[in-house]
Amino acid sequence: MFQHFPSRALRARVVLAILSALALLGALFAAPAPAGASPTPTATLSVSASTDPVLLAALNGAPGASIPTVLTAVNVQFEATVSLSSAQNKDTTVALSPRSGVGRLSTTQVVIPANTTSVTVDEKYDTATSALQIHAEAINSNKIASGNSAAFRVESSLSVLAGGSSPLTAGADGAGCTTVGPANPICGIVDLPNGTTTNAVMTIGPCNAGTPHCHTGNTVTQFIAGMTGLYTRADPARMTLVCDKSLCGKGGVPHYTAQWAQSATDPLTAAPACPSKGVIGADQDFCTDYVSSSRDNAGDLLLVVLFAKDVRGTI
Repeated sequence: MFQHFPSRALRARVVLAILSALALLGALFAAPAPAGASPTPTATLSVSASTDPVLLAALNGAPGASIPTVLTAVNVQFEATVSLSSAQNKDTTVALSPRSGVGRLSTTQVVIPANTTSVTVDEKYDTATSALQIHAEAINSNKIASGNSAAFRVESSLSVLAGGSSPLTAGADGAGCTTVGPANPICGIVDLPNGTTTNAVMTIGPCNAGTPHCHTGNTVTQFIAGMTGLYTRADPARMTLVCDKSLCGKGGVPHYTAQWAQSATDPLTAAPACPSKGVIGADQDFCTDYVSSSRDNAGDLLLVVLFAKDVRGTI
């Protein structure tokens, strides 16, 4: 008997047809995408904040390490740059908000024009905080991922002081530290008998929450100015940290230690005792002058720290 076998080409076509049918069935019975699933982002937002150029120009000549990336205070202008990782073919409207906290931004919506990747706006924040982050989220676009700025400080108060060779005495609160009380327990008064080589900025603001030496209610005083060549260990500048009795009312003056740093980013460390009144030790960059420190008639602590460079300090 003659038996017919399909040709090799015919068998290949049959196999191909079966595979095609199986693929079609697989497509028909594949699970559909979940309703409301977010599409893969086509771009990502980011935010960077920086010191207002006018304020930065006022500090021209001051040591760069002493100036924070963002130097601002409550309702003091700074800049915010909102960026896209890739340009879009139409305008992108972006909502800006604080990532956490109760404060409000002055600019809450920006537009990044089509075919560009960033826009810079003037911004302010109305609440003092040790760690503001700005959140950026695209409006009416689920194809653009949101983003946040790095955290930065917003001080309670910021004062710009004219520099020069004349002696300079000023309080961080802009009022000679007369505002010290239970609600504002610490304030620094600088005394610079030889003046400064540049304009100066003084700020007062909250401690960085969760960091060492940051007690509940504490504030940090910051002083930024050019001081090169004006002060020595034998002829230093001084800051008097005024601490309200509600926070510093217990124990003698030597019971308290100033916490100090000489740059915008260095951690606060204990200011050791000076070897004698009015003198910084040979192995010290700053020190607490306990001989000159005291309590006033109201019982508030007056803790004197000697220094020769820009500083941040608290108790």
